[in-house]
Amino acid sequence: MANPHVTRERIDQEVRAALATTLRIEADTIEMEQSIINDLGATSIDFLDINFRLEQVFGIQLASQLLLDHVEEELGEGTAIDRDNKITAGAAALLKEQFGPDAPIDAGMYADEIPAFVTAGSIATAVEKILDHLADACTCGASEWKSEDGAKVVCGACGAEAVYPDGDELTKGWIHDVQREKQLFAVS
Repeated sequence: MANPHVTRERIDQEVRAALATTLRIEADTIEMEQSIINDLGATSIDFLDINFRLEQVFGIQLASQLLLDHVEEELGEGTAIDRDNKITAGAAALLKEQFGPDAPIDAGMYADEIPAFVTAGSIATAVEKILDHLADACTCGASEWKSEDGAKVVCGACGAEAVYPDGDELTKGWIHDVQREKQLFAVS
């Protein structure tokens, strides 16, 4: 269910702000389809800072591992990345599920090429997917969620911040859901 207290526009705004602060660029120059690495010049350490900023704004925990690392952990070593550090056909299909069917991702690409496909928009989508898991009720039992700033959701009855599943757990669940539905990986 979509989180009625946080709009996609607000998420996009905060993603641009996090990128702008971390990368020292103007937020209004950032387009959501730009590659964080290729177009905006981010490095792997920048991703940590960007994630931290977004986690603070929204009260969430983004995934700390890469998608392919989760596949390897959940479905077995060599399932997504072969011995030559190239992605498998199943990994390419899964990545197209995440980045869209038109993403120029093919089996045999080097795994270290994949982070270049992360865009401002894909980061916003990751935030949105976590926020969409707002519980029906607070741990106090009240169903009175509200957001004063359009980013952090709190209980209107007791003031506690909403608790969301973390990005790593959601990613693992998504991998298993896609695997059950599409059987992208041969697992024993």
